[in-house]
Amino acid sequence: MKIIILADEIDNHTAPIKWALERAGYQVVCWAGVSWTEQQQVSMLLDDEPRVALGQDVVEPGDVIWIRRLEQPVGNPKVTEADRKFAEVEYRSFHLCVAYALETLPVRVVNRFSASRFITNKSVQLQFARSCGLRVPKALLSNSPGGVKDFLDHNRNRTICKAFTPHVWQRPSVRTIAITETFELTRDQLPADEVLTYAPAIYQDMVVKKSDIRTVLMGDRVYSCALHNPLKALDWRQDAGMGKIEVEIVPTPPDVERGILSFAKKAGISFGSIDFAVDMDGNWWFLEINEQGQFLWLDQFNPEVKMQEKFCAFITALEGSTQSLEEREGLFPSFAEYVKIYEEQQTKQEAPDLGEIAASSPYVSQEP
Repeated sequence: MKIIILADEIDNHTAPIKWALERAGYQVVCWAGVSWTEQQQVSMLLDDEPRVALGQDVVEPGDVIWIRRLEQPVGNPKVTEADRKFAEVEYRSFHLCVAYALETLPVRVVNRFSASRFITNKSVQLQFARSCGLRVPKALLSNSPGGVKDFLDHNRNRTICKAFTPHVWQRPSVRTIAITETFELTRDQLPADEVLTYAPAIYQDMVVKKSDIRTVLMGDRVYSCALHNPLKALDWRQDAGMGKIEVEIVPTPPDVERGILSFAKKAGISFGSIDFAVDMDGNWWFLEINEQGQFLWLDQFNPEVKMQEKFCAFITALEGSTQSLEEREGLFPSFAEYVKIYEEQQTKQEAPDLGEIAASSPYVSQEP
């Protein structure tokens, strides 16, 4: 068995997980996605015994594939301008062929591409969570000025507004960033109607929070951490990036855990990072799930969480094994060890910082 990670090997989660798995004796292959270069080329032989080669590595029965951050396809830049659009469409089609075909092979895929594409949709998440018994704030997803105004006019609760996808804008020349954040919104704060059409948004009942929770799902195991923000910000993510939160391991309420496991079964996923808000009465409210959300940053704030060790135990678990992740987590080195060793080596290929933003891009979408 080998572990195939579909992501660039310098991805901020791929690099430490690959290192930890290899230290434990596992073979790890990284493959970022379809491209014209030799290492990113793909050959799929569809026969009685299908054969898929990702670059130089053949996918074999029993392998584990972690779809971490599959990059978009890149065609050969030398293609003629007249053929460029055709080539781009062919590459996109081939990209999807590869991603979907992997889940038809006798391998374990975390998470299956079809399931991940489906559950990424916020509307699906909120509907599924509600149907699985989780508390979900009332929400409007809209780019209609009339719809937004009507929602705020008839909503007796305080309302927040947030983006569908987190974004980070960077200005490398002055080393500053701007980050999308959730914010409270009232009817008299609405901009001109046209502005509301610039980008769709999510308008939702505000949960007056006692704390935030980040929960990580790994198979049939659920791990929750309370995020204590001394600044009491509505959105904790920017403060987390500045190191201004505290992470505490907390038990997941039994009814919430049942709802999460029911949600995962319905969605067809086995891994994901889930955000909850806890109100003043101690009720947990489902906000969203990122099926490949960041989780190692929890180890940075609290090494006792041991997310790196648990994830390595999860990704290498044999089919049908009854051994708990806690029983196997000691086989793998910690995230703190990874950081320490790479800092000591002081090589040019330093350990990627979990908050790193690519300077080559005007902005980077990033989910903490």
